[in-house]
Amino acid sequence: MYCMKCGAMMPDDAGFCSKCGSPMKPVSSIAAAERPAPSPAASGQVTQLKCPGCGAPISPKFGEAVISCGYCGGSVTLGREGWSAVQKHTMLQARLTEREQVLQKVRDVMDRGMFHKHIQEKSRLEEATLGVVPYWLIPASASTTVTFMWGETGGAQYGDIGGQVVNKTAEVDDNYDFPVVAVKALKAEYQPKGYQFALADRQLFDFSKLPKGLKVINGDVGEEQAKFEAKTLVKELQYTKAHDLHKHHTIERIATEVDVTDGELLHAPIWYVRYDHDGKKIVLVVDANSGGVMSTSGL
Repeated sequence: MYCMKCGAMMPDDAGFCSKCGSPMKPVSSIAAAERPAPSPAASGQVTQLKCPGCGAPISPKFGEAVISCGYCGGSVTLGREGWSAVQKHTMLQARLTEREQVLQKVRDVMDRGMFHKHIQEKSRLEEATLGVVPYWLIPASASTTVTFMWGETGGAQYGDIGGQVVNKTAEVDDNYDFPVVAVKALKAEYQPKGYQFALADRQLFDFSKLPKGLKVINGDVGEEQAKFEAKTLVKELQYTKAHDLHKHHTIERIATEVDVTDGELLHAPIWYVRYDHDGKKIVLVVDANSGGVMSTSGL
């Protein structure tokens, strides 16, 4: 058969196009013989499987929910019902690839403020590594209602209403493509609070377009878990925005509703930089596509 997107000829049982990565047909139709046997998986052993896109052998570890084939770039999730397709699997190109480039970016952040002058020079660099990290991009629509006191506490800008204080409400609405890191072990440092990737130039995931030698990390967080986490993180972000917008008022109540829809799996090039400063660890996570600093700790 032929790929409907790029026209490349594929085997009849292909799940993904090996050229452009587009889904060919639902991966759930793969023969049961290609699915992991329950007993080895339950015991935590590595099970030999075939990639639904090119047939190459892959060996997912127990607990992995998102697996990328190192041969063709195909991607699948492994859930309770066996293999199922990741309908949208994308990537961002690495533009910030030189170590000195990212260290200059980090220096600008570390030395910001009068109490941080030359802090990078006084710290010992322990690690600066570039890898490709999977994130679930979860479309989220958030609506926050803020109830606050208005009147004398509002100041002169709100007019003279004879000393009367009343409760007023305001709306804080926003839409997000919220990134949830798809690797449990990386959540503490790689999960941004309010960072948004520059998604305009993202493309279908293609393993061959990644710089040679760049480590691609497999995920172990499924989409449903990512949706749940996205709701929680968006609520926290909306809470912060509401407080910032009404910081001169006494806030009585904040209520947020978040709706999420099916997401996509985005592989993003990420720099991880760690310093030791007098025994204290300073960690910065940098988006190698846009150069944005996603998170910092220890500063």
